[in-house]
Amino acid sequence: MMNVWLRFIVGVVLGATSLSMAAKLPPLPVWNDLDKTRIKEGEMVVGMALLTAAGPKKEDDTPEREQEVEVIIEAVDAKPSLDLHKRLEENSNISGVHLEHYFGKKPEGYLVDPQQILSMQERIDFKYALDLHMEESELPIYVYLFDAAQKVPEGYLPQKVYDTVFKENKDPIVIVYYYIGAPERSDFLLAGGVSDRVPEWQVKELLWNAAHKAREKSDVFDQLDGFVGQLSMRLFWVEEILREMIVESVTSIVGQQSPSNSKTDKLVGMLDSAAEVEVPPLVYWVAGGVLLVGIAGVWFLRRKLYFPECPSPCRIGGEVGAKSGGVLSYRNRHKPPSMQREQLGKDFF
Repeated sequence: MMNVWLRFIVGVVLGATSLSMAAKLPPLPVWNDLDKTRIKEGEMVVGMALLTAAGPKKEDDTPEREQEVEVIIEAVDAKPSLDLHKRLEENSNISGVHLEHYFGKKPEGYLVDPQQILSMQERIDFKYALDLHMEESELPIYVYLFDAAQKVPEGYLPQKVYDTVFKENKDPIVIVYYYIGAPERSDFLLAGGVSDRVPEWQVKELLWNAAHKAREKSDVFDQLDGFVGQLSMRLFWVEEILREMIVESVTSIVGQQSPSNSKTDKLVGMLDSAAEVEVPPLVYWVAGGVLLVGIAGVWFLRRKLYFPECPSPCRIGGEVGAKSGGVLSYRNRHKPPSMQREQLGKDFF
């Protein structure tokens, strides 16, 4: 019962203390009718003044007037494009700065692709394939890449480009204009050295075979790879023809400079033909075997027979055995045996 009264007294004291402290605080703000209307219409957000860094806006604060800046735009000449690898439209003509990129100077590598039609990885793989070709061949292949429907002006065809860009080159080279996705449009030129003596039909056949090989693939990069691979294999026979032509031209020049001798020419021709004939290794083995058999046969026919001495008892007072008699040697078939007998002295008996 005592605890209940104690709790009641404590509660009354605390309540009186709270009321006295609340009486000392300032009164709570009261919304006027204008503020209530602005809040309802969304013109004012409650607590916005507390969320800003400057705090509540004072009545005497006036916004500073922004300084007006006059912007002057001057007309300038159009600056040429600096993008060296800008790709043209598919059916456009190669013109302007792209002609300089393609045909302005001798290519540093065997792939000419200023439009970057190939991706980075495809470009690396294709350059590696061209480098492999150069390790096995003496005919470099310069590949100029264009899009399927792009057109090259008449003044920049392969023959004109060779006469201007590769004019200092004396060795035979191959120039290929390849159109990505359209291998049948490809253009081909074999120029330099004695390449002009290669039959035209053989050059056309080479280009046709390469384009036919490319059409077997569906992917455009696989078509390009197949085209160049077939071209590289076919150029092997062209190189053989060029070597024969070089030898013929050198021989004709030497023949014009020195007087001809029919017997000497025949002898030299026979020696050259004999030197060019490749003898299989089996022939050497057979010839060596026949030579060994011949030597063994001669030795067998001309060998000497030595009979051992066999002691035997005397017969009728005389020796009997290998020591008695004479030794005959028949080495000459044209003399009678009596003339070939070795006469023994009387002391022998």
